[in-house]
Amino acid sequence: MAYPKKIYLVGMPGSGKSTFGKKLAERLGRQFFDLDEQIEKMSGMTIPEIFADAGEDQFRMFETYALGMITQLNEPSLIATGGGAPCFNGNMDLMNEAGCTIFLDTPLDEIINRVSNDRATRPLVNDMGDVKAEMTALYNERLTFYQQAKFTSDSDIEEIMSYLDAL
Repeated sequence: MAYPKKIYLVGMPGSGKSTFGKKLAERLGRQFFDLDEQIEKMSGMTIPEIFADAGEDQFRMFETYALGMITQLNEPSLIATGGGAPCFNGNMDLMNEAGCTIFLDTPLDEIINRVSNDRATRPLVNDMGDVKAEMTALYNERLTFYQQAKFTSDSDIEEIMSYLDAL
């Protein structure tokens, strides 16, 4: 099967991009990249450290750079992006031009539950007072970017495989 060389997962923090992405990459027999992990390797800092020391603008620059580097690799791969990656610096256009984008549209209540249990590793969430209200606002703010993905799924691997098989 000739799948697109690059497959990008986009969606909210806590939507399951990293966890689901590993399973999908294995199923497709391709290399998996977690964009946040790549940023940490390239910068030598954790995501919370980058936010604390350099700020979100610098983090977004690292993110765009790391995304560009992974995109230029010649090998077929699946990339789990950070929740904000599609929303900055033309990244969504880059991903749509370079391959296939899939929006993991996980129910917001499930996302809120997941990120509430993992606030320390999520700088944007860690700074939130009312997580439900602020995550809902963030979702509404980012939805326009996520909807530019070529396909939307609620993390149904068979549905995504059918979509990819049809390409």
